[in-house]
Amino acid sequence: MAAASIGVLGSAFNPPHNGHADVVTQALAEFDRVLLVPSYRHAFGKNMLPYHWRLQMVAALVENMADERVALFDIEESLAEAQGDPTRPVYTYDVLAETERQFPNGKIAFIVGPDNAATRTWQKFYRGDEILKRWCLWPAAERIPVRSSDIRAQAERGIFPSPAQCPPDVARLLRACLADPSHK
Repeated sequence: MAAASIGVLGSAFNPPHNGHADVVTQALAEFDRVLLVPSYRHAFGKNMLPYHWRLQMVAALVENMADERVALFDIEESLAEAQGDPTRPVYTYDVLAETERQFPNGKIAFIVGPDNAATRTWQKFYRGDEILKRWCLWPAAERIPVRSSDIRAQAERGIFPSPAQCPPDVARLLRACLADPSHK
């Protein structure tokens, strides 16, 4: 039996949206499984909505996709805790190494959008050269131009995302997150 091909899509998912869903759809044509890995401590220092809310939103996106080959892969929090340093981010290298440990017979690839595939951005990745030697990069096309930052900015003004931007269950969770005093 051939090794399963596994695409890993790491992102802030801040919040997840239809652009992310489209990347997953593209990846499903290439991989047996696609794992969505929300960032716990972002390597580039992004300010993010609380992790537990983003996990719920990614779970809603996965459920909306209704494809058993797509899964939320919640590993970054445990990786962060194992590091013992509350300031150190969880890097893509760490995520891919742990994915390989958990799926030793899998053929692992890191899914990147055009933003992270750009040389100037990729050069910022911790151990980027080692990632390229050890695993594959799989670039996705941006076919649905939706930005999490735009969705958050709209939501902060009371304008919640349309179904063209993200699934209604994700929009509902975003509304609940922003109403939660702990998110501030």
